[in-house]
Order: sequence, then C-alpha cells, then structure tokens
Amino acid sequence: MLSFGPPYFQVEGMTVMSDFHDPLQFYYFPNRPKLSVDEQGRPAIRFIILKEAQDEIERNPDGTAAEDDVAGFLVFDTDLAWDSEAVRKAERFIKREMDLADTPRLAPLPYKGGTVQLTFLDRTTELPKPVDPTNPNPPPPPADPVDAQQRWVPFLKSSGVPSLYGDNRAIFSAMLSRKATKLLYGAFEGFMPAGVVYNLEFVGMQTAYRVDVQADWEQAYHFIQEHFGLDLVFVTVDLDDIVERLEEKKIINITASLELEGEEAAVVEEEFNQVRKDLTELVLEKFFEPVPNPNEATPDDQTVSTVLSTARQVRNIVHLWPSAGYSRREVSTEELRSIQVDYTVNKAVSRKIAPQAHISLFFEDFGLTKEDVVTVVDGNDALWNTTSFDALVNADYAGDAIHSVALDVQYRAPDQFDPLADPDAEWSFLFDSPEDRVKRSSWYNPDIGHQYFYRYSVFFKPSALPGPTHSVSSGWRPHDSQLLVISPDELYRRLALEVQVDTSFPWDRYSGVFVHLRHSTGAWTHEDSKLLHKGDSSFRMALRTDKAADPGIDYRLSYLKAGGGTVEEGWQRTSSDLVIIRDPMPPRPKVRIVVAGDRTRILNLIVDLRYSDPANGVAASESVVFDTSNIHTAQVWEIPVVDPAKRRYEYGQTIIDVDGNVTSTGFQQEDKSTLTVGETFVKLMEVQPELVGPPLSVNGVERIVLTLRYDDDANNVHEEDQQSFVQPGIGAPWRVKLQDASLRDYTYELTYVLNTGFEKSSGRRSTRDRFLMLSTVPPRG
Repeated sequence: MLSFGPPYFQVEGMTVMSDFHDPLQFYYFPNRPKLSVDEQGRPAIRFIILKEAQDEIERNPDGTAAEDDVAGFLVFDTDLAWDSEAVRKAERFIKREMDLADTPRLAPLPYKGGTVQLTFLDRTTELPKPVDPTNPNPPPPPADPVDAQQRWVPFLKSSGVPSLYGDNRAIFSAMLSRKATKLLYGAFEGFMPAGVVYNLEFVGMQTAYRVDVQADWEQAYHFIQEHFGLDLVFVTVDLDDIVERLEEKKIINITASLELEGEEAAVVEEEFNQVRKDLTELVLEKFFEPVPNPNEATPDDQTVSTVLSTARQVRNIVHLWPSAGYSRREVSTEELRSIQVDYTVNKAVSRKIAPQAHISLFFEDFGLTKEDVVTVVDGNDALWNTTSFDALVNADYAGDAIHSVALDVQYRAPDQFDPLADPDAEWSFLFDSPEDRVKRSSWYNPDIGHQYFYRYSVFFKPSALPGPTHSVSSGWRPHDSQLLVISPDELYRRLALEVQVDTSFPWDRYSGVFVHLRHSTGAWTHEDSKLLHKGDSSFRMALRTDKAADPGIDYRLSYLKAGGGTVEEGWQRTSSDLVIIRDPMPPRPKVRIVVAGDRTRILNLIVDLRYSDPANGVAASESVVFDTSNIHTAQVWEIPVVDPAKRRYEYGQTIIDVDGNVTSTGFQQEDKSTLTVGETFVKLMEVQPELVGPPLSVNGVERIVLTLRYDDDANNVHEEDQQSFVQPGIGAPWRVKLQDASLRDYTYELTYVLNTGFEKSSGRRSTRDRFLMLSTVPPRG
C-alpha cells in the first residue's frame, strides 16, 4: 500500500512516493490531463462541422445573426499518463538516490474512486448519480432550467468516471450551436474556453499518532514508598491520582503527537486515553496487589480473595465488589527497572487530487492546428446520402417444416462492433415464405462502405423432424455486400438411416430382430426402436442435428431365436444411410495358412494360433506344424467366432532352419483370412494405425500427426514413419523389416495441432500392437 511518509521524490515534474511494505515499490502521481492517442499515435480529438455551417462561419466573421441550430460536434479522449521514458528516468533517479541494489518498480497510484468533468462555455458535465439499491425506480432528473435551444452548448456528455486504472482514460463529447461552433472555430490560434477536471481518490498509510512513555520504576517505587509507606488499601480513584502525581514529578513521562485532523483525530484521541489506561494498569501490577477492603467486608470476602488474582482484574470489577481494593506490595531490587514504550500507530487514510487542464494545452502538446482537428461533412452531396440493403431467404419451408426465419442487421464499422456484447439490431425482418424479400436504406458512411453485420434464427414447426432445439441461430457475421441471400440449412444437418433385413436372412432360425437406433450430440440424444419380422423387415429413422455434430448414428441389433434366447450385438456406429441385417452366426470363418518364400531353408515351421472372446466365453488355440513333407500344402484353421464383429486372432511363428537356427516371433494380432508365413515374413513387422473418436473439430483440433519409430541398436535397424489425420479413420500400414524377429516393440507419439495454432502431445509411448488404436481427443492440460 502507498505510504504518505518519506521518502518523497520530484523528478522533472513527476511526484513519486514509496510503498509502506515493499522497499522496491513506488507510486507516481498522475500527469495533468492531455489528449489520448490511438494505436497509430494520433491524438484522439475531432471537431466535426456540417459543410453549410462551416461556409457560413467563413463567410460571416463579423458575427452576422444566424439560426442557433446544431452545427458542430466536438469529441475527444483524455488521460493522465506519463511518457514511458519519464517513468524509466524516475526509476533510475530513485535507484541512484536511495542506493538500491535492484531497479525499483514504479506504478500509477491505486485509485479508490474518482470523477471527471468537462466545462465548456456555459455548461459543465454532470457527475453520475449514486445508485440507490432500495429504490429500483428513481425519479427522472429535473428538467433543464435553460432551454437547450438557447444554450451555446445544447448537449455536453462525459463518461463521468475515468477508467481508474492504467492511464485513467476518459471520453467527452459536445454538441455545439452555430454560435459555439463559430467561437470554437475562431479560437484555435489562442485560448479555448473549455477545460477538463479530474477528481481522484486514493488510499495510503499515514502515521496517525505517536505516544512515547518513559518510566523509572526505581524512582516511582521510592516515591510511592515515601508518600504511602503504610500498607493502606486504596481504591481506583486513589491509584489514578498516584499516576497523575508521578507524571507531575516527571517520574513518568508521556509525550504524544497527533498527525490527523477532524473525525480521524477524534478516533485517535480515544485510543490515546486507552494507552493511558493501560499504563495505569501496568503501575497497578508492578506496585500494588488486590486485597479485601476491611471497611467493606461482606460474607463473600473469601470468594473475592480467591477470584481476584491480578490487579488488572481488580480494576475491571472494583465497582461490582466494593469489598475489593489495592494494597502496596514490596518490590525487590531486581524488579526495579526502567521502561520505555513507543507507540506509533499508522492508519489507512483517503486523499483526493484534482488534475486539470484547459483544452488549449492539449493542442500545444501535439502542435495541433485547425486542419489537424476539423473535419468538414458535406451534407449536400446526394451521392453519399444512402445505401440500400436487400435480403431474401433460400429455404425449403415445406420440406424442412420451417415456420419462419428472423433476420437482424447492423450497419456499423468493424472496429465499432463487438458481437460478444450481444448488441441490439438496427433492423429486424421476419420471413415465412419463399416469396418474402425485404429492402432497407440507411445513411451512407464512407468509413463503413457497404459493410454490414447480420445474424438470423430459424424456427421450426411442431411437425418438423426431431432436433436438439426448436430453433437454430447463426450468431453475428460480417457481410460486405448490399445483397444478402440466407441458406438456413447451413446451420443444421438432416440425418436418415434405413435398416433392412437381407433377403437371405434365415427367418427359420430367428423369429424377429429388435433394432435400437440412437444419435447423440453430447447435449441432446434421440432414440427410436422397432421389432422387425418376416412380414415387416425394414425400419427408418430421420432427424435433424447440429451442423458440427458427428453425423454417425449408433445402432444395436438383438436377434430373437426361434427356439428361445437371443443373440446380442453391441453398439455399432455408421455414417451410411443404410444398414443391412445379415445372419449373426454365419458359418465359422476359416484361416488358410500358406508357407511362402524359400522353403528349402526351412526344416520345421510351427504356427501357434489362438482366439479369445471373454464376453462370449470363447477361448481356443491350435498349433500347425510344417515340415518337408507338407510345407507345400496349405493348412486350414477354423475360428470359433460367436460375435461376428470379433474376428481378430493371434499367431506366432517358430522356424528351425537347416542349420539348426531357431527364430521365434512371439504372438501378434491379425485379421486376414489368408495367413502368409515363412522365413521372409517371420522378420516382417506390420502396424495398422486407426484413429477413432469424435470429429476433430469437436475438440478444436485441425489435424493429428502420428510419428512411429522402431529402433534395434544391436542390429543397427532404425525406421521412422509419419502420418497425418484430418478425420477419424484407418491410416496407411507401416512395415518394418526386422533383423531380430522377437524384437517387435516400437514407439509412437501423437501431436494434436489445434485451431488456435498451439499443439498438444501425447508423449512418446511404447507398444507392440499390430492394430494401433488412437483417440481423436487431445490430452488434458
């Protein structure tokens, strides 16, 4: 917090004060008001004059009478900022003056509140009225006692409150009559009758008061011994008198200085009395002890003697038990010491400053001339008067069951339009038929051109397809044309899925098929189901969903066996518009095992196969052995598949060549119906990557880069591959020729390139999976 105590600095007009706690923190007072600048460094001021008014001003410098209607507008921004170089110079000065090891930090004063006003000719801007939470409907402000038409400045407006942070920027605007426009136009070369006044409040720490207490216990003890030698009993009033007499004899010295005024001083005086009270209690504890008052003995004396353990307690309750009092106690030499107490109290106080300046100084700061500030608007040029806007809707009202389309339009410069602020529309239109078309004209602004902003909402009838909401909206969009054609179907997607039973379906083994369909956007889910049988073997579901949602539809099939029981298939997803239902338990798939390559080198080849489906309680394994007698003949293995969706199996090769060398691969996954084995393939590793999950755009991902790497340092085998995905799907197979067939571990890394330009990495991971399943969802954090 700011400290109002020293040190203080003045560095080329800048006042700097220190922080109460941090020795490297300092605060500088504001500069006088001056014009703010935009991003290009141009002063933020403009004097706008209608062309016919400006012509009259130049033709009639003698002040010929004219109508007092509005002829000009003055708008400008001010702030209290210092030049950055001035701040750096102050930092260097303070560092040198205070011999600091580190460069001090300078910051603007932290303001608690403040106002700003503009005085212009015969008007001053009004300060904002405080809000009364108990009166939600305050009365309107009183009428202006002076007719606006009789004023030099019919309208004067300011923000009322500056930003209160950073540069303390404030904005002002004035509407000028012809007389005021003439006056301002002619005052550019001299003093201009207008000024800006800030009133800023800030808080800092200030020393409220200091109290210094010095007491010599030895002198005090001798004084009390001389004047009160007997073991008398005293009451509180007597003890207060003792302390006063000690002060008079200068045995106890109390000095105080008060550095506040007004109400703050009254609070401090109360605290000073408390200090005196505490000192009295200190004397009590040092030289007196509580005893029963023999003159006021009561039956509760024993209780009082037990309870009153300290002099401080006696003082607090002496008025409640008159049987209690004080008796002087004997003090040893070791207890006679001097004491010095220094009370220094700091308080947070509020102070105000009022930076102010005339507008003439603003012009001097930048060397502004009339040509730099004045903008003349030609209101008589019809070429720039209006711009037209034409809008229509290209929609299938009947097919999509659209009730109506609402359109909002804004004609505004891009740098003055904030769509996040949800601005109100300048124009609003409603379309409910293909023949509707609207046109609208507006005053043309050459700085805006034909730049519009628009948003529209589509409202659906109750008979429309099921969807997440009954309406969809586009949000604000820019449009640089006078013709706007809206196509509402860009905001939503129509989905339809037809489920049909194959004509060769074995109805003799199944009495029916229960179809369950589902589509989910995350925030909304639509489901439907139907039982298909031989007489009704098709089912269709249609819906409307978000344009950005995954177009896939989930489906689940339950086959009702003719003899009882069901065959369940788990949830599956399709982006197609047709699903064909086939026999869920077709003849078991077979794997044909063929030895390829140079067979003359192989003495024995053992192929171990295994299949597992824990969900259906299936586990099977088999070994196929090739030797010189059957190595040229294909072998067949039948997979005991229950779930048609689970056809992947595992296999491993062990080769014993004619030299007695043994090569083993270990188990790896495969889904091919023809399995090629042999010396060539035993040292071939193939990886099939697949990206699964929601569309990349759902998580703000532009693309995903997969990096695969294999390293066999012992055999100097190093391979790397990189693939890029822009949507879920199966990638290209990655094949690596191995030197050691048993070394099949590789590493992979996913890099998620976000739409923001940033990247997230999954980190490098190790695996030996033949089918590498990857997620489209980026890692958290």
